[in-house]
Amino acid sequence: PKTVSMAEPVPLRSLQGPPEGRLTACSLLPGRQQVATGSQDGSLLLWNLSPGRPRPVRLGTGRGHAGHVTCIKAVGQTLVSSSMDSTVSIWKNWERSKAKPATLKLHFSPVRCVDLSLDEQLLLTASDDKTLKLSSLPGRRFVASYLGHSNWLRAASLSPSASRIMSGGDDQTVRLWDVEKKSCLQTFYDSASSITCTKFGLGDSIIVASSWDSSINIWDVRSFQLRQHYGRAHGSSPITQVALHPRGDLILSCAADRQLRLWDLRAGKLRNSILGHDRPIHSCSWDESGEHFLSCDSEVVFYWSLPAEESPTLEAFFGVFGLKASDAATLKALDPATRGQETPSTVPRDGAAPGACDETPEKTLQKPGSLQKLLEAAWAGEQVLQSKVSDLQEQNLPEAAALMLEKMVTEMDVLTHLLESIEQRLAASEASTAELRQLLARQAPAPEP
Repeated sequence: PKTVSMAEPVPLRSLQGPPEGRLTACSLLPGRQQVATGSQDGSLLLWNLSPGRPRPVRLGTGRGHAGHVTCIKAVGQTLVSSSMDSTVSIWKNWERSKAKPATLKLHFSPVRCVDLSLDEQLLLTASDDKTLKLSSLPGRRFVASYLGHSNWLRAASLSPSASRIMSGGDDQTVRLWDVEKKSCLQTFYDSASSITCTKFGLGDSIIVASSWDSSINIWDVRSFQLRQHYGRAHGSSPITQVALHPRGDLILSCAADRQLRLWDLRAGKLRNSILGHDRPIHSCSWDESGEHFLSCDSEVVFYWSLPAEESPTLEAFFGVFGLKASDAATLKALDPATRGQETPSTVPRDGAAPGACDETPEKTLQKPGSLQKLLEAAWAGEQVLQSKVSDLQEQNLPEAAALMLEKMVTEMDVLTHLLESIEQRLAASEASTAELRQLLARQAPAPEP
């Protein structure tokens, strides 16, 4: 893949796992300089990231699970872990030396993934029994099941608003669910292999999924359209996990090739390939600020720093549509809020809409949330540019032609992926039909002489 040249992330700390058990799960604890890891022997360890090399503390008085830990999630004062022993452990006040978790037995098969709502009220679990289950944390009671997958589930996520669920598994599909209606809103068939990780981004606006065939797909939640596809993102190595930067413009991926890769969603390119691990990486995550991230293999945890860079500007996001950052007149023409106003003398910074200035001409202020809303609109396919083509034709005909060409190329790329998916399903249907014909031929009675 094409690479965008940027400063390399720097490792700040390395945590050596215990010799008695391989590390199988890892997560940064929000609001704390701490890391929680899960092991093959079912134990959970708590690590401090403060200077020095403090020894890890074991959570609880014994092993947290009877099988190896598959997933760890922490929100606020709650930490939950899932395991191959088919249970979920819920930890409160886990920093106490003798804290004991509450254990829920929600499935009869290994639980591969667990997630929490931001208000710490809902618990989501995904299992090899092909079901998603939603439970109430305060009451420790089952709430709902979501049925539809035809094979083991590997990944599941709750949206920040807790109104949507996305899931994926070995049936090679990604499904979007309505929490309240308990129904499937959309099934995405764009992946050709098992789904390994699913994430929401930009609030509830986009969904991201990685798969065993080393691809990353990004869909818009409102239009259900495929927005970006990164094929062979790690060559032929299975991607084990992806994590979205809190700002929403970067994706961190880890894989069996022992590499971390950082993807710039605005440019649609690889930003960095990050080396340091000697074994396949199974976990990665960002901290709340987006200034640091974590990666974990079976023996070592690395804590990285992402070098500071300038915040993405409004022009950078318009650049996704082929506009020139220096074309202030065009930027003004595309912004409905500033039509008919004079072009400001200063270029908007940090995502401020053109013309979003205070009474002092020398200062240009950022309009709250404008950068976020602009990126959400881009993902949602709200064709701001298309609605302004007629205006641009008189002002800047070559620019308008370039915009239309960019739009056509993007739509053709999405259409190509959809056709490939349809062809695969048709081939599978033809093979099933042929098998059925052969079976019927064998069971048909022989003609009498």
